[in-house]
Amino acid sequence: MSYFRSFGFIVISLFFVWVSHADDKTGVKDANLESKKQKLLLLIEPRNMRSPVSMIIPGARNTVYSAGYMGSLGVIHYKAEEFRRNFKYGWKQFREDALKDAAKHLEKISPVLIKNPENMIEYVLIQSQNPLTPSTIILPQFHEKFRDLLGPELLVILPNRSTILVFSESENNLNLYKKTFINMYTDSIYPVSREIFRINDSGIRAIGDYGAK
Repeated sequence: MSYFRSFGFIVISLFFVWVSHADDKTGVKDANLESKKQKLLLLIEPRNMRSPVSMIIPGARNTVYSAGYMGSLGVIHYKAEEFRRNFKYGWKQFREDALKDAAKHLEKISPVLIKNPENMIEYVLIQSQNPLTPSTIILPQFHEKFRDLLGPELLVILPNRSTILVFSESENNLNLYKKTFINMYTDSIYPVSREIFRINDSGIRAIGDYGAK
């Protein structure tokens, strides 16, 4: 009788271990599914923020790309180990996935054309509270969207997370607005960059600092 009681106890114990293991696997699976649902953010930020996962921007001295996602309370930066766990193929995989979300956001953006007294476009203003906004400038579609309006060489200013200003390099009026750019950067809760970015068929590159003396 004691033998059967012992055997029954072992069977019950094994059953609970199996259930516990199944719950653990389900938890991991749910966590992975939750990760896939996250809206990824290829952020553009000041280098001094020292984000755990970041990459250089060609030509930039004080601005970097950072890896993040939208959490329940807002923007969250990936921790290094969390990033490695979610992106087996590293930054390339993250960039590709994040820019898919940025491309969807770019389609919804409504730019405002600011014109001079001669009724010529002075610059294009984009404002959106969506944190995907800065990353749209990396997309080839961004260049395509404004190339016909401003020419093949675009100059882009990103003073804060919710503002993009696009100028034509052929009619460079940046100096007229330097003080405004600096104020937009320094007064912002979420500043992005004081650098000037050139965008053309070759991609994006930082070419100067409008805050430099």
